[in-house]
Amino acid sequence: MKTTSIVLVAAPLCLGAAIVGCQASPPGGTIIGGGAPTIDNIDDDPTDDVNGSSAQTPAAGTENTFDHMSDLGAQGAKDPFEVLAQRQEEGAPEIRTRLHSCHKIRIQTLRNILTSLGVNLQAEGNPDTAGELLTKGAEALGAANYGSRMGESLTWSNSGATKLHDILVQAAPEIIAAMPNLEQCKLDGQGISMFTESGSCDVNAITCLIGKPATAEHVAICNQAVNSATDIEKGKVIAVAAILAAAHTCE
Repeated sequence: MKTTSIVLVAAPLCLGAAIVGCQASPPGGTIIGGGAPTIDNIDDDPTDDVNGSSAQTPAAGTENTFDHMSDLGAQGAKDPFEVLAQRQEEGAPEIRTRLHSCHKIRIQTLRNILTSLGVNLQAEGNPDTAGELLTKGAEALGAANYGSRMGESLTWSNSGATKLHDILVQAAPEIIAAMPNLEQCKLDGQGISMFTESGSCDVNAITCLIGKPATAEHVAICNQAVNSATDIEKGKVIAVAAILAAAHTCE
């Protein structure tokens, strides 16, 4: 066990070894600032410290360090050209960021969005309505399974994304019909329609759907979806569903 000595110095005040009766450095201790008591470890054995640790820190070296891999490749270093090809395939940085950080839309959030856009989720029909598809497709959408102690999924799956598109396609006719009466979509107190009299997509209506100012590119894509369909009315449904899907799946 390590032993400790405490040195008490009463007088005189030591400023140096030249003063008579003053000991600048007594055995087992050190005088600091005029004789304050200090503690000095006499035994330097690191194996019997009270806390089980040594005051001596071993110097770093090849024998006590671990050489971590400098990359995250499964099989050692990753070819930089392989990384470059992967980045180019994924697209620009802003696109890659969205691909890797986008979470699946929550089921309750999806219900709130559809309801706010005038969709009746309690309606029944043949084929299934949007509300029925949402209820029956809960598992594909990653719903929580409390019996198995599993929370709702946070990431998209192929089946979940497909089911979302099915729901939005079924909901689109209701959204188009309800658009002029939606309070959040009114402009200066006046309702707006999803499509103009000529059949073109309305920029303000798209803004209401996606929740941010629509651009000319948004309008062009919407019009393309409408005009490229074999049936104009079906093209409108596809356009609305595609805009909503893109807005809520980070596309």
